[in-house]
Amino acid sequence: MNISLVKTVPQGDFAEISALMQGWEIKFQTLVSQRRPIKYDMYPRPNIPPEIRDRLAQLGYKDLILENDRWQHFLVPSAN
Repeated sequence: MNISLVKTVPQGDFAEISALMQGWEIKFQTLVSQRRPIKYDMYPRPNIPPEIRDRLAQLGYKDLILENDRWQHFLVPSAN
């Protein structure tokens, strides 16, 4: 998966999800299977779980991370 630091929030209609939400992993996987753009607040997790990261990579997602808030990830599916 391509990872880039960005200075500003990317434009788009992002579904928001937080690692603090109950059942977030199932919702996250559902959004990925629908190839939706996702705004993911990772706090307090150190990383995206490997099984989810692998699926994101398979589907060609890009991980855009805010430079001034590294907990905020914007996961954008490839155009095709």
